[in-house]
Amino acid sequence: MFKKSLALITCLGMIALCATGCATEGVTAPLEDSVSGSSDDAPVASANEAVKGKTGMAKATNDDLYQPEKDKYYFAYTYKLVHPWYEAIQVGIEQAIADYAAMGITITYDYTAPVNADAVQQLNMIEQAAGKSPDVIAVDVVQADVVVPVMNELIGRGIPVLTFSGGDADSSTGCERIAFVGNTDNKGDGAKLAEELAEAINYEGEVACLDGSIGASSHEERIEGFNEVMEKYPNIKVVDRQRDDDDLEKAVKLTENFIQKNPNLKGIWCNNMTNPIGAAQAVEQAGKADDIVIVGMDHDLRTLEYLKKGTIFCAQVQNNYDMGYKLIETSLKAADGLTVGSGIDTEKYNVGSTTVYQDRAQEFIDLLYGGN
Repeated sequence: MFKKSLALITCLGMIALCATGCATEGVTAPLEDSVSGSSDDAPVASANEAVKGKTGMAKATNDDLYQPEKDKYYFAYTYKLVHPWYEAIQVGIEQAIADYAAMGITITYDYTAPVNADAVQQLNMIEQAAGKSPDVIAVDVVQADVVVPVMNELIGRGIPVLTFSGGDADSSTGCERIAFVGNTDNKGDGAKLAEELAEAINYEGEVACLDGSIGASSHEERIEGFNEVMEKYPNIKVVDRQRDDDDLEKAVKLTENFIQKNPNLKGIWCNNMTNPIGAAQAVEQAGKADDIVIVGMDHDLRTLEYLKKGTIFCAQVQNNYDMGYKLIETSLKAADGLTVGSGIDTEKYNVGSTTVYQDRAQEFIDLLYGGN
């Protein structure tokens, strides 16, 4: 019901955008075309309703919820780029809002992103959000050296700042943000996929990498994990690696080039939610689905469909539902002046991930995309 209702609102939003030429608060426009979503008119599941987008990894519940000090809050969230991956985070956000609404707490929020992973555009969105006097700003950081100075400036002005999703910026970057909600083991995810790939090709042969976006911390950490694993296996040769920039068409073309230049290619390691789809598409078109092992990140429906067919060997799926749910809970605490060790349990809340193989592909399709 949530996704069907959201689709209707999407259509109305596009009509409004065409008429006015600008985004309108209270309308969730399609992620492919818009950089902004707002909760004001978004459908919210009731606290007891089964939630699509919530897998067995999810631990966040409405049991023993934090009791906020106010009855109304406004949060501004900006993420890395317009991409369906963030819809699953929003499912958790909406469920948390529903649970708090049952307690009499009204939460509104903006959920914005640049069309592409562009740090300067994200910087502008952060500054625009600050102008609306939010109770909290949370950022999925595109590029720390560009964004952190402005984040620190806002903190100095008294606006609590969090980070979330895969883009943290902790004290090592000079950032003074309060806490992070997301996957804290991106390196482990990259290493896990590398181990799966190595085992599937019997620890020998040529592989290539689609490395994602330069500067995205989650991507860089996964690359580090992959590199460390490959050092253990001298009979595996990394013959090519390229940045696809979370761009599907680019991922397809890069994979086509991998195949053309390396006729003995045995595997492709994919670093984000987009590039496994591009790799699978190119491998199938080349008639190489039985010859090339593909491993990659996350839960895009197309990835899960390729996984079900066997074109993709495995996917490392993150617990996005808890990212959204815990983001709301942590935002409320930060807005009320709580800090790590004094109300906020940990500086980095890890939502975790799980490796999904062909035999569980349909299960995850049903959980994440099945209709009510």
